[in-house]
Amino acid sequence: MLMTNQISTSLLRYVSLEHLIAPLLIKAIYWAGLIAILSATLGGLLSVDNGVQAAALLGVALPLALLLWRLFCEMLILAFNIYARLTEIRDLLAQRQARIDAHRKPLTVASLRSPRLNPSFKVQHD
Repeated sequence: MLMTNQISTSLLRYVSLEHLIAPLLIKAIYWAGLIAILSATLGGLLSVDNGVQAAALLGVALPLALLLWRLFCEMLILAFNIYARLTEIRDLLAQRQARIDAHRKPLTVASLRSPRLNPSFKVQHD
């Protein structure tokens, strides 16, 4: 019963879009892109007749391509991390407001007539 409840809760989080899967997909795409860049570099080295110049060019291009690819993927993940933090802040503020509201006493007519609770109220003496 407990396992079924956990599965249905997890499924509900995915269906309601509360849990995002894009960061996981971006990480998988990052690794695929990394392999593609390395494969293209190796293919470029093997297919060029002028090996020394090509190796020098690819020696500069490979680190630059890897750096730019990593920065691009990090920026995408950063957007999702910002969303996650903002969601946490929203939830914490809602919990804090609920605690404040739970301790707040409702106003009554008697409390409005109390000089201790309402300093602007003046007791009129006859």
